[in-house]
Amino acid sequence: MRTVAVYPGRFHIFTQGHKAVYDHLVNEYGADNVYVATSAKQNDTDSPFTIEDKRTMMTKMGVPPGKIIQVTNPYKIDEIAKRLGLDTATDHLVYALGAKDAERFKYTKESPLQLKSTTKKMKPVSQHAYVEVVPTQTYNVLGQPVQSASAIRKMYQDGSEHDREQIIHDLYGATDPELRHIFDERLGVNDPGEAVIYGQEKIFAGDNPVDIMKEHRERLQKKIAVLREQLARVRQTVNLENPVVLDYIDEKRPRKK
Repeated sequence: MRTVAVYPGRFHIFTQGHKAVYDHLVNEYGADNVYVATSAKQNDTDSPFTIEDKRTMMTKMGVPPGKIIQVTNPYKIDEIAKRLGLDTATDHLVYALGAKDAERFKYTKESPLQLKSTTKKMKPVSQHAYVEVVPTQTYNVLGQPVQSASAIRKMYQDGSEHDREQIIHDLYGATDPELRHIFDERLGVNDPGEAVIYGQEKIFAGDNPVDIMKEHRERLQKKIAVLREQLARVRQTVNLENPVVLDYIDEKRPRKK
């Protein structure tokens, strides 16, 4: 018989608050019995990161790779039990949820999820899974207290290059090129070196949709193609007896007289 604690969620971004919950569960249930469960669900609005992106964030935060499990629905008891190889007749399953998430569940005698009680003997997974409500963790990013991943995503998208570097540092304890690349790519922020120069302004994907960026590139490429054609015609029609013009166009050294 064993009691397993599962911390379910989307984790777009995995933050210090999430890691604090994981550490709390490890202290209570033991490192061998605690897992983080998440799905591969991804979209362009509130779930921008891939499952591998999330694994990278979690492991860099200190969660062992073997304790991160991918499931279709982290709140589905049967799937979790099967994924972890639990003995449903004897093992216990506890979900760790923040106070806000816990409010979404209705706890009744008929419900498959019940609030954990330390004064009542727990039933096996075949009868019930339990919920332990964990406190919401507050931590500082860019000197401001935050509690949600969505707030951090917005801070990252709206911030300067220095802000983005500092956000990575605040979240993971150090600057990290791999995480910076993941955040830039998933949150629509281009590296300044890859910016398109249009007129005298640098236009970034963070300021404009990617399809607009492509349109600017294509427009510039067409202009470059036209200029090359014009240059080719100039080469053909130029007075070849004029060494100065020829040398200027071909970028050769002046001919010896």
